[in-house]
Amino acid sequence: MRKGIFKKLSVATAVVCIMGILTGCSGSSKEKAAEPQVFTENITGNQDGYDYELWKDNGDTTFNVDGKGGTFSCEWSNINNALFRRGKKYDCTLTYQELGNISIDYGVDYQPDGNSYMCVYGWTREPLIEYYIIESWGSWRPPGAPFALGTVTVDGATYDIYKTTRYEQPSIDGTQTFDQYWSVRQLKPQAEGTKLEGTISISKHFDAWKKCGLELGKMYEIALTIEGYQSQGKATVYKNDLKVGGTYSEADDIEVTVDEKAIEKLGNTDTSAPTAAGFFEIGFEEGTQGWIPRGGSMVSVDEENAAEGKQSLFVSGRTDYWNGATILLSADTYKPGEAYKFSAKVMQNSGKDATMKLTMQYENDGEKYDEIALLPAKSGEWITLENPAYVIPDGAENLQLYVESTDSLTDFYVDEVVAAEKEAG
Repeated sequence: MRKGIFKKLSVATAVVCIMGILTGCSGSSKEKAAEPQVFTENITGNQDGYDYELWKDNGDTTFNVDGKGGTFSCEWSNINNALFRRGKKYDCTLTYQELGNISIDYGVDYQPDGNSYMCVYGWTREPLIEYYIIESWGSWRPPGAPFALGTVTVDGATYDIYKTTRYEQPSIDGTQTFDQYWSVRQLKPQAEGTKLEGTISISKHFDAWKKCGLELGKMYEIALTIEGYQSQGKATVYKNDLKVGGTYSEADDIEVTVDEKAIEKLGNTDTSAPTAAGFFEIGFEEGTQGWIPRGGSMVSVDEENAAEGKQSLFVSGRTDYWNGATILLSADTYKPGEAYKFSAKVMQNSGKDATMKLTMQYENDGEKYDEIALLPAKSGEWITLENPAYVIPDGAENLQLYVESTDSLTDFYVDEVVAAEKEAG
C-alpha cells in the first residue's frame, strides 16, 4: 500500500507453494466445517475448503474465521500494514485459463478509517506477479501510478488498469523485484449504509490485462482481502463465494480500451532490478545511475536543468506526497549506529514554495521512515538538502535513500547527490 504497500509474508506462506506439491494446497473442501476461530497474530490455515491468512508487521488486529464457507470478520488499529484474507491457494502448476472461469460473489460490511482496500488479491509465478482487483478503498485510491494502461468495463463498473514495479521487496519468493497488476474501480460501488454487495469476475479482469500486455503466470493465490495501512477500521465479510472451474473461454462480454501511448511510455521505462549502492557522488551525467521511481512517480534524465554539469534527474507523475525518487543502499557499506554524510541538490518549478525532504526508509519490525534533511524550496531555485552526520537507526535493514515533497505534488529535479563517510571533526 502507501509507501511500502506491501508486506512481508510469513515463512509458512512463503513455502506453501512447495508444500502444495506434497499436500495439495489447492484447498480441496474435504475438511468438515469447524468451529469459528479468533486470531490476533500472524496465522495461515485452511477451514471448510477456504485458505485463510492474517499478516501484519505490527499493531492490534483481530481476525475471526467462521467455521463454514469463506466468511470472516476483522478489526485493526495502531498498525503499519495488515492483511486479512480468505480464498484458495494453488500449487503454481496451472494458469488461470487452465483453472477455469473464476469469480467471487461478495457481501462486505466495510468500515475503514484511513488507508485501506477491499479487493481480490493474489500472486502468480513464472512470472512472479502480485495482483489486485480493487473494489473499494478508504481515504486513498491506489495505486498512485501516473497513468493507466487502459480500462475494462465488467460487472456493471469501469476499472482503470495499471502496472507498477516493486524493487527489492518481500514476496512469496523472498526479497525480489516484481511487477504488480491492478484493476481499480473508477468509482466506489454503491453502498447500503456500510454494506457492499456484488460480483467480481476475476477471469475477465485477467483477460483485460492480457489485452494491455500484462501476462500472468501460474496461479498461487486468489483471495478476497481486506488490507489496512497506517489506519484503523473493521469489516465483516458475510458472503465470499469463490467459484473456480468449468471450461474457460475468453470473455466476449467486457469492454476493454487500450492506451497504446501509455503502454509505449511504460515500455521505455527501465524497470530492471537496481544494485544496492555503496558510497557515491552522482550527477546523472551517465543516466539515472541506480535511482528508481518511488510510488507512482517516474524518473528520467533531464538535459535542460542541472545544478552542475549538463544533466539532472527529473521526477514526474507524482500522485501523493511520498512519491519521488529512491536509491537502494548497500548493507555492506552502511551500518546501523554509524554516522554518514548525505546531501542532494533539489529544484522544483511549481510556481509556489514547496517543502522538500531527504528521507531514509528502512525495515525494523515493519517499514520505518526517518528524516535526514528538510527545507522549504522557492520555485525555480536549487536548494541543498544535507545532513553531515546522519546516524543509521539501530537494527535498520534494507535501507533506501529517497527524495520527496511533504506538501506538494510538483515535479522536481535532483542533482549532485552524495553519500559518504562522515567528515572528520
